[in-house]
Amino acid sequence: VEEINPPLSEKTKADIGPKIRKDFDFSVVRSDLNAINEALDEDTQRGTDRIVRAILQDITELEIAQKQKPGVPRSETRLKNVCGKLDKLEKAFGDYLAFAD
Repeated sequence: VEEINPPLSEKTKADIGPKIRKDFDFSVVRSDLNAINEALDEDTQRGTDRIVRAILQDITELEIAQKQKPGVPRSETRLKNVCGKLDKLEKAFGDYLAFAD
């Protein structure tokens, strides 16, 4: 998430779609998070299941929000929306990692 924000804030035309699809491949992320979840006790899983669903939903929303026509800069509103989705995803990952501590 932290690697996507700088290019986006520097260039409103930045095409972050390929980076999102590469780094947040939905099926890989889901599989990895489910594998980690299986190693946790049941009480912890109850908390992390909700966060896993939120992470997957955030990835889907980010993928949709970042789409733009080639060569057309993002409007200020659209840029704020994409940055908001990135922040939300970063927080969800942080919440998930907090269970590991």
